[in-house]
Amino acid sequence: MRVLVVLVCCLSVYTVAALSISSAWAQQPVGQIKTISGTATVIRGGQSLEAAVGLFLYGADSIQTSSSSSLGITFRDGTQVSLGEYSDFAIQDFVFEPQQGRLSFIISLLRGSLVYISGRIAALAPETVVIKTVNGTIGVRGTRFAVRVPVETVP
Repeated sequence: MRVLVVLVCCLSVYTVAALSISSAWAQQPVGQIKTISGTATVIRGGQSLEAAVGLFLYGADSIQTSSSSSLGITFRDGTQVSLGEYSDFAIQDFVFEPQQGRLSFIISLLRGSLVYISGRIAALAPETVVIKTVNGTIGVRGTRFAVRVPVETVP
């Protein structure tokens, strides 16, 4: 009986570990840092990572830039986002599965500045592209624009 209990416990631990690893591997990167000047931090799952060129970004990642810093991201659909100094940016949702008709691009800028150049999601389903700020929401219809949220307006 004792051997059976140990075997069941070991099998349970192995199953949970295997499921955790497979779900982590299944998550595809949504974009990649292409340029950086100065310093920036990527916050992923409550942990801080130093931003660096080539670092892959995943859904729910946040990025914070510091003084005199900027950072450029290219998303899987070709969308480009550039952040200026003192920016606080979050990826809320990114889905790029055009064959299945699943498209979504939702990001937030809590402070700082952002330049946006639309990619394939905006071309295929512009209504699914949303940029949120503390003062409102921007709907994208396939374009290029810049937005700035002054640091002093953030609560």
